[in-house]
Amino acid sequence: MKAGSRTSRQADCAMTRRYLMRKKLLATVAIAAVCFGGPAFAEEAIVNQSGADNTADVDQTLAADLVTTGQESNENFVTVDQTGGKNDATVRQGHAPPGIDNYQIATNEADIDQVSEAGSAVGNDADVIQYSDTNVGSAPNSVDIDQYTAGVVAQTASVTQVGGSGNSATVQQGQDLDADEGGELAEVTQGGSDNSAMVTQGGVADIASVTQTGASNDASVEQQGEGGFAMVDQTGNDNSSMVEQSGIGAYADNLQVGNGNSSLITQEDDSPNGSIGIDNAYNADPEATVQQFGDDNTSSVAQSNLGGGFNQVANVTQNGNANISDVAQTGTGPNFTGTLRAVVTQSDGSTSAVTQSATDGHAKNLFATVNQAGASSSDISQDASGYRASGLSAKVTQDGGSAATVQQTVANPSTSFSGAVESGDVSTVINQNGGSTANVTQAVYGNGSTGIDANITQDNGAIADVTQTMNGDGDADLLATVTQDGASGAVVTQTYNLDLSNSFEAAVTQTGDGNLAGVAQSDAGAANGGDSGIYADVTQTGEGNIAGVTQSNRQHSAYVDQIGDGNVALATQGGIGNTADIDQLNNYNLAAVTQGASGNTGTVMQTGQFNAAVISQDGSSFALGNDGYIEQSGTGNFGMVDQDASRRGDADISQGGTGGFAKITQADWNSEASISQTAGAGNFAEISQEGGTSLSTGNDASVTQSTDGGWASIMQTGELNDANVTQAVASNATATITQIGTGNFANVSQ
Repeated sequence: MKAGSRTSRQADCAMTRRYLMRKKLLATVAIAAVCFGGPAFAEEAIVNQSGADNTADVDQTLAADLVTTGQESNENFVTVDQTGGKNDATVRQGHAPPGIDNYQIATNEADIDQVSEAGSAVGNDADVIQYSDTNVGSAPNSVDIDQYTAGVVAQTASVTQVGGSGNSATVQQGQDLDADEGGELAEVTQGGSDNSAMVTQGGVADIASVTQTGASNDASVEQQGEGGFAMVDQTGNDNSSMVEQSGIGAYADNLQVGNGNSSLITQEDDSPNGSIGIDNAYNADPEATVQQFGDDNTSSVAQSNLGGGFNQVANVTQNGNANISDVAQTGTGPNFTGTLRAVVTQSDGSTSAVTQSATDGHAKNLFATVNQAGASSSDISQDASGYRASGLSAKVTQDGGSAATVQQTVANPSTSFSGAVESGDVSTVINQNGGSTANVTQAVYGNGSTGIDANITQDNGAIADVTQTMNGDGDADLLATVTQDGASGAVVTQTYNLDLSNSFEAAVTQTGDGNLAGVAQSDAGAANGGDSGIYADVTQTGEGNIAGVTQSNRQHSAYVDQIGDGNVALATQGGIGNTADIDQLNNYNLAAVTQGASGNTGTVMQTGQFNAAVISQDGSSFALGNDGYIEQSGTGNFGMVDQDASRRGDADISQGGTGGFAKITQADWNSEASISQTAGAGNFAEISQEGGTSLSTGNDASVTQSTDGGWASIMQTGELNDANVTQAVASNATATITQIGTGNFANVSQ
């Protein structure tokens, strides 16, 4: 009876094997369940095939030593359903490696469904391998692969899960998007426990690969449209990655090593007009690469074109712990052919956010590069819009506790300026070390605008703030350069927003601690023919120096050079073609130059200390400009030049000694005054000239004092006045000359 049953079973087994071979199916578990006895518990394989060239191989694996010892495997399930095309499916489940003790499997489950339309050429292939961690004693590994498409050959999915519990992988490929074109390949490999991966792909040349090692990692990839390529590699625990790509030529690569890292990449170029006129669609438009090392790093990259885009690239590398980077790039518009590119490299406590947006009208070439180390933070936002809006590049390199913020905006919906529709080429370069802070805001609006450049280099806790604005027909160049060493601060503000404005430039160089420099340059009205040719140069060396330059209108130059400590220099210029030059070469000096009208020159040279000089000039012309000069050596001297409404004024003050006072006031024609106090203490000289009726007439006054206690005062009013006082004796000399009338001459020498 038993022998007859055994013989009948062998006959049924042979018939079943022959049948399955004719159907080109080898279902090992099914054959084993029919042909052999033994304690295989709840193993199940169901294969349904219809069409041509289908092949299925299912092996729910048992190790040889387990079979001989009679130990049980627990609940493996396989379901393969194939319809049409060149389908092939292979499934391995269980635990095959040698050296297994106390072997148990709670559940391995694989479901493969491959479907294609009748008559389509589809090369489907699915391969699943699942093992379990016998030490854990449970392996609810689960795989679901669905491949259905109308494509043209080439479709493959492979999932390998080894060890652990709660692993799950889902792959769906070919959603009949653009008739598929048959390029999908998906491969998922998970090593540790509780890893989860989901891959969904649409059409044409999609490739996705997910590799996870460790525990509780989660990866999701979704691709649609042309030639996407996505790759996620995670090592460690609790890492999370999500990639969504839609449209032409997207590429994403994500590598995370360590624990608790998270990366989100969303790329979209979804328009039928996307990447206009490119030769190779698979190399066009959004590309993203994120690599994170260490723990708790977070990166998010979102790139989008939505019609007519070209070239968006973002590369983020983070090394260390808790680095955060956010890059969002958007190029919108039917004809956008620009290039948006962002490169961020960070280490340790850095935070960076880059947002770039360019709309239609050839708004192109936005670059942002951020390199950070230490406790740095950088925020770059760039926006370009309309009629050939171009340029915009920002580079930030930081170390230590630095922070940099750059906002650049170009918009040029041009209406007129001799038909010009050019926009700005805006650039910012910031290089910081230590605890520096830089804030740059640059904007270009209006017709024919171009230029704007800011360059900041800082070291050891410096602060710089640069604001530049252009708005108006014929706008051209703004340039600001700040170089700092030490804990100094600089503020530069430049603007013009009227017709024909162009060419502002400011340079600030600071060395030492506690220095402060401010430069403000602006327009003053179209009635003056627009603004142009304004230049400011401030150099500070030492500690606690303060320099302020304010200039408006056009063709001004201001130079401030401070070497020493505690100096204060102020230069204010309006009108046209004025020049201010302040040199402070010692400590605790004060100098102020204020000039209006045109063609005036004010110069202050201070080589002593605790000196004060004030020059105020107004009311002249290019040909007959006022010229004020104050040179101070010694200590505690005060000099003042005030020339107002003069056709040709000239003043010269030279002081030495201690506690001297000099004052010159001139108005009207051909005035010239000179005061020289070279030694002693408490010298006092005052010249006031007013009068003259023609260029042939002019006032002239000169005072020279070289000893203690001198006092001289000259006041002249009228025509052809000339006064001269020289006091060079060791006494308390006093000289006073007052002239009113015509043809006067007075000379005092003591």
